[in-house]
Amino acid sequence: MEFNTLKKIFVLFFKIGAFTFGGGYAMLPLIQREVVNKQKWMKEEEILDVFAIAQSVPGVISINSAIFIGKRIAGTLGGISAALGVILPSFMIILALASLLIKYRENEILDKVFTGIRSASAALIFLAAINMAKKAIKDKWGITIAAIAFIIIVIFDVHAIWAIVIGASYGLISSFCRRGDVK
Repeated sequence: MEFNTLKKIFVLFFKIGAFTFGGGYAMLPLIQREVVNKQKWMKEEEILDVFAIAQSVPGVISINSAIFIGKRIAGTLGGISAALGVILPSFMIILALASLLIKYRENEILDKVFTGIRSASAALIFLAAINMAKKAIKDKWGITIAAIAFIIIVIFDVHAIWAIVIGASYGLISSFCRRGDVK
């Protein structure tokens, strides 16, 4: 594998990891913009599939997504480069700031800064949800499944994995029915 490609993957995911607050979901719009729009490594539908798979396996969605994308672009070393890139900024920041945050935890200015960061992060997560919904929900059945999944997760407190299993089952069954395999 070419070193420059691995370096490019690492640097891209390092920048995403360094400049995104709010966890894995907040990174999704940035990953999507970089991988699909700027680098053109993947198509829109492919990145949505990566996000769906990354969300359904154990671990943080941003790290899982980085690994899937890096592996697709440059094999196993690409997956490792992407994972290290997205993890290292947080690790370095936590090491540098942990003692300061503990020492100044009650500081009013710091509290206001983090209030702003949390609000901006919530907006990024909401944006990721809207973008995924626009691409993933294509018809009335998609709207129905999304609504049912939302209701069973939020109102009935059913684990999200069951919504994913039900959605996948529906997709598989409807695919067979549309092709005429199941009568």
